[in-house]
Amino acid sequence: MHAAVCLADRSQEQTWGKTITIMRLRQTMVLFSLTLLLSGCWDQRQLKNIRMVQTIGVDLLGEQKVRLSISIPTMKTAIESQGRVVTPKVSGEGHSVQEASSQLEKMVSQHMDLRETRVLLVNKAFAEKSLYETLDYFYREAQFPISIYVAITESSAKEIVNLEVEDRSLISEYLYDLIESNEEEGLIPKESTFLISSIMISQGFDNVLPLIDVVSQQERAKINGLALFHGKQMTGSLDSKHARSFVMMSRHMSFGTMTEQIGPKQSYLTFIYKRAKHKVKITMKDPITVDIYLTLNCFMADNPTGTPLNKALIEDISRKLEKVLSARAEETIRQLQQANCDGLGIGLQIKALHNKEWKTLDWNKEYPRIQIKPHVQVKIKNHGLLN
Repeated sequence: MHAAVCLADRSQEQTWGKTITIMRLRQTMVLFSLTLLLSGCWDQRQLKNIRMVQTIGVDLLGEQKVRLSISIPTMKTAIESQGRVVTPKVSGEGHSVQEASSQLEKMVSQHMDLRETRVLLVNKAFAEKSLYETLDYFYREAQFPISIYVAITESSAKEIVNLEVEDRSLISEYLYDLIESNEEEGLIPKESTFLISSIMISQGFDNVLPLIDVVSQQERAKINGLALFHGKQMTGSLDSKHARSFVMMSRHMSFGTMTEQIGPKQSYLTFIYKRAKHKVKITMKDPITVDIYLTLNCFMADNPTGTPLNKALIEDISRKLEKVLSARAEETIRQLQQANCDGLGIGLQIKALHNKEWKTLDWNKEYPRIQIKPHVQVKIKNHGLLN
């Protein structure tokens, strides 16, 4: 009896095993059949068939013409020698950015791919006409990256793209690192490239972008300050000193070095500073009053005269530095309002904190007439080891 039960169980197990095997086989066949219906990747481009564009320059020429200049890094090999990178520079002209790009396609042997673009340069004339017109074409390109730097050139963009920098094989790397290092030194604010377009069409905040020029004698470029925008157009600029002052008052964390003629015997003193406090107070009266409070912790980096710096002298230097920085901040604000550039985002703060009053304001007309008062406090924490 027991043996019969065991045989029945074994037979049932074998039957279940066969059933499961058949089910798995059917599932495998169904899945294999479905793979035949799947489409492949139709939008593929092999690396050997494309040319990576890393730097783009856009110039507005006479007769409503546009010039597009690009740099395309290329690996060049020679028999029995190591490969080296060369960077051909090509330019094309048209009545729009799109047409200029089409002209470039006719001169470049393979498809131009923008996904590796690192820097986009726009000359001042084009920015004063409309920066949006330039960016619109690139934003429509599916491969165009959003993590690039956009900068305005005082000279032609082509001239900067064509620079042969001695210690860099790629102009894109040089320009990218140049802008990045100036951001880190507190000379210009950090860019949010993917927000540039949306800021153009919104009220309460305006773009400020790096302003670059050529140092012809040295085959170099130099950050000369900031380009100020109102909406889609460039409306003014700040030089390097006022650009630093702008960064101090902005929402960005501010730190860096500065040299001022406020030392003993009219000497120049260099300070390393870091913004410790930043507060904006808005009073909704007529006119609207905005108070910007800054506290800077400063560390004296040098004392060229060797004069002993006692407590009284340190306090005197602090007062002088506060006076210089306050006057510069006031001039920076005057230039911002003259350009109708709300680069500090005061309008956004009013919109957030006083939304009812904001809805009644014509900010384009109101911003130039509001009163913005900077209040700068300097604390010299130490004065080095030279004492």
